[in-house]
Parts: sequence; C-alpha cells; structure tokens
Amino acid sequence: MAFLVGVGAAETSDPMKSTVVRVEREATIGRPIEEVFERLADVRGYSAWMPRTGLFGSCQPAEDGRTGAEASYRDSSRIGPWRGRVSTFRHPTQLEFRQTLRWFGKAVMQARPTYVLETDDGATVVRHVAEGELYGIFRAMKPMTALMAKRERRLVMEALKTSLEGADGNA
Repeated sequence: MAFLVGVGAAETSDPMKSTVVRVEREATIGRPIEEVFERLADVRGYSAWMPRTGLFGSCQPAEDGRTGAEASYRDSSRIGPWRGRVSTFRHPTQLEFRQTLRWFGKAVMQARPTYVLETDDGATVVRHVAEGELYGIFRAMKPMTALMAKRERRLVMEALKTSLEGADGNA
C-alpha cells in the first residue's frame, strides 16, 4: 500500500477560511472490481468491516434509506457526528463522498473521501484520496489532523482489503 500526505492552507488571512489536509493511498485487492465497488458503495455494511480502532463508530443511511448516487448518511465518530452524501457514483469505477462535521451548528471539518477503481488482471487497484478542510479553531489542529487522517485512511484501506480477501469474502 502506498500513501502520500499533503497539507496546505488557503491563501488568505481570514481565520474562518479553510486549511486542507490530503491523504492518498493505493492498494491492490485480489477481488473483481464489482465486488470492491459494492463493498464501498454499501454504507449500511460499513459497520461489518470498518475498523473500530480509529475514528469510525458506525454509519447509517439517512431516513429515506436511499443508496447509490446522492444517498445521504450519518457517520458517527469519536469526534462527533458527520452528515454526508454520495456525491459521485460511477459503477464500478468511482465513488466520492462529501461529509461535514458540525459542532454547535458550525462546520468545523468537511471531508471528501474518493475511491477510483480499475481492473488489473482479475484484481482491483483502489486509489483512495481523502481531502479534508478544517475551519476556525480546527485550522490550528492541522498537524494532528494530518497524522490522524494518515492513520485512519491506512486502517480503512487495510480493513477493506481484509474484508474482501477473506476466505469467503465476508471476513
């Protein structure tokens, strides 16, 4: 698995503008692209394979229960509840999510996890890019957030691979 972490700040002196954290990872998973895509697209199933050792707590579809393009969800984490939606759904090659963490009604973080999949000799190469924007006081936490993002994305990619390459594919 390869990774890259980048941190950048918006070109402004306004403290309410964002600071961006970006993490990139890549893994080859020994399963067909359709299976990998379905695992990533099924937010209802995240609790079955997502690591509990990091920030993730659980993920629930929004009240309307829709899945696929524009589906909404709630993601609980150790730092608070996120509200998100599937912003890009291109079966079986690309998934992108947009989610926001709010404290006291104000956005403190926005995250954009993206997965791009391609077939490689029966296996699937997953390129994962996670960008996060930090607002207000969270901008000061940029170094810590970058470390947390790097660890969290590694755990997610490892769990994805393990969940699909288990003996029955449902490990």
